Amino acid sequence: MALSTGSSSTPAWWRSEVDDAAFCAAVCAASGGVHGALVVPHARESLPMALAFSLATLALGAAASALALNPGPSVSAAVAGLLFAVAGAYFLSRTSGIPGLVAHPEPFDTLGTTVSLLEVAAATVAVRHIHPRRY
Repeated sequence: MALSTGSSSTPAWWRSEVDDAAFCAAVCAASGGVHGALVVPHARESLPMALAFSLATLALGAAASALALNPGPSVSAAVAGLLFAVAGAYFLSRTSGIPGLVAHPEPFDTLGTTVSLLEVAAATVAVRHIHPRRY
């Protein structure tokens, strides 16, 4: 939903796409920040985990930048895949573990669950952005 006080000459479908891209970019940036904050604590436990968090941080930052610069369908498709993958990795780390990274499932936590739900929501919005409806 666009926040606007007056009428705009920009078509409604374009405002919606820009708002969708902005939401997805904000979620990518926030998720990247959370993953970045987890690099050092996990480096003490496992170098592969620290590397995985570093890669997620870089990929999410790149996704946020790409959405800000070019919120087109191909970028949206890549971002949707990334967000689904990151959320899926969290779910796997809490249910079955991830071979080579998380040997045993860890307990769910509020921050991780919240961020993962936001990632799924943003990925869903990004999928919708791949084939926008033109009114």
